[in-house]
Amino acid sequence: MTRRTWTTTALAALTLMSGGAAARIPPAVAQPKAVVWNLPHVAAPSHYHVLNLNALATKVKERSQGRMEIRVHPASSLYPSPEIIPAVIEGRVEIAPVVSGYLTDVLLEIGPLDLPFMTSNVDEHRRAANELRPFFAEMLAKKGLRLMAIEAWASQQIFAHQPMRTVADWKGKKIRVYGADSANTVRLLGAAPVNIAFGEVYPALEKKVVDGAITSATNAEPMKFFEVTKYINYWYLAGAGSEWLVVNQKAWDALPKDLQQAVLDAMKDIRYEDKEWEDAKAWEEKARKRLPELGMTIVDPGKEEIEKARSLARAGWDIWLSRTGADGKRGFELARKALGR
Repeated sequence: MTRRTWTTTALAALTLMSGGAAARIPPAVAQPKAVVWNLPHVAAPSHYHVLNLNALATKVKERSQGRMEIRVHPASSLYPSPEIIPAVIEGRVEIAPVVSGYLTDVLLEIGPLDLPFMTSNVDEHRRAANELRPFFAEMLAKKGLRLMAIEAWASQQIFAHQPMRTVADWKGKKIRVYGADSANTVRLLGAAPVNIAFGEVYPALEKKVVDGAITSATNAEPMKFFEVTKYINYWYLAGAGSEWLVVNQKAWDALPKDLQQAVLDAMKDIRYEDKEWEDAKAWEEKARKRLPELGMTIVDPGKEEIEKARSLARAGWDIWLSRTGADGKRGFELARKALGR
């Protein structure tokens, strides 16, 4: 018997002795692929919005036992800021923030609380937003979006190369804005609006394409705006900047019921909405203390100047109402009622 024949015979004998077990080993069962959702955001990786979204993503993966994953894309790395709303409406991403600064005619009617000087601080903004929750959900649903949470950026101020202590100091300045309504406000105060996406604010300030930029003071450090401006002017153009976390309704309906529940449970586990509002307030307070340490000068216009600006800017409310139709008027009246005005 040759060596090859002996080896073959031995293997056959072993197979028979084991009852043919080797021949009956079941094939490996492929594990189902995890459901992956993409979530774009404009904020820097170290900003509280992104930190909270990463916590949500971690908890969803845990709750779903790895069957679902939410991938967070910060700093406009997946889509530029104005493109995020159409991306989630069209289903190019499954979940995303709707940021008030980038509302267009598609969803403009959900922005009454973000009209210039409508609210004066984060707490007031949140109380009113909770009253308007059914209205927000209804308007978003018309665009195929499911409202998951209402959240906010901190109050809106002006980073600038020069101090802006009076309404007269606005005249002739080029100011970065983020939509039609902030543009109208800037015009009414005598400045020239320049619409710039959030990710382009730093180079625009650095190259002095603009004299100043409207955004939250909480962006000073994570976006390094302190490197390219030396003044922050506290005009409180908005008590907060609204943000709505939404899911494309078709994507939600396609999700198995247990994964839907995993997402909802994950949001409760980490107190997602409460944490967002708490962080907006805490980060605003922290930013004001931190700004001088970063070499910035805080400018607080007098009450008379702010009242003058408020009076001038309210003409923008009529412009907004003329563009939003019946739904905008209804939202506006709900906002005024919620604020006791």
